[in-house]
Amino acid sequence: MTQTLEEANEAMRTAVRERLDATEPEDKQGPLAGCKPAEEAAARVLADAWQGGCCEGNRRPAKHPSSTAFVALLKEMQRLHESKSADYGSEDDPLANVRSGADFVNIEPWRGCMVRIADKVQRLRTYCRTGRLVHEGVRDTLLDLAAYSLLAIVLFDEGSDGTADRR
Repeated sequence: MTQTLEEANEAMRTAVRERLDATEPEDKQGPLAGCKPAEEAAARVLADAWQGGCCEGNRRPAKHPSSTAFVALLKEMQRLHESKSADYGSEDDPLANVRSGADFVNIEPWRGCMVRIADKVQRLRTYCRTGRLVHEGVRDTLLDLAAYSLLAIVLFDEGSDGTADRR
């Protein structure tokens, strides 16, 4: 017996519906309900299938080019972080340079990131004023600015002792 993909899918949906209809209400959540990793994995699989247009008429619109570019930049920042951590970090701490710089001037590490952010903002001010930069360009400066902002959040969250609202 040869079935088309659509016929096989419909047969599977029918079988699932029949099984669910025969299941007690308290059992309908399934054996993995409440298991966060399983729920997240299922959500990713379903999202990927939906993005691919698995169900006729339910295709998700293509991602906007700006969103695609944003995600690409996040991946670029990940590669940049990993390579810079190899140069500036230590074997056991990828943020060792930020921590030791902050320790050197006796401030919290996230505040050390703020100093570096201020340096990057000053570089951008120079560009806005003069229209040129001698060393790193505007794009690299903006990437560093974004990276230091994220590092500041990581370090800020690490420093939270639960006694203050640090949102």
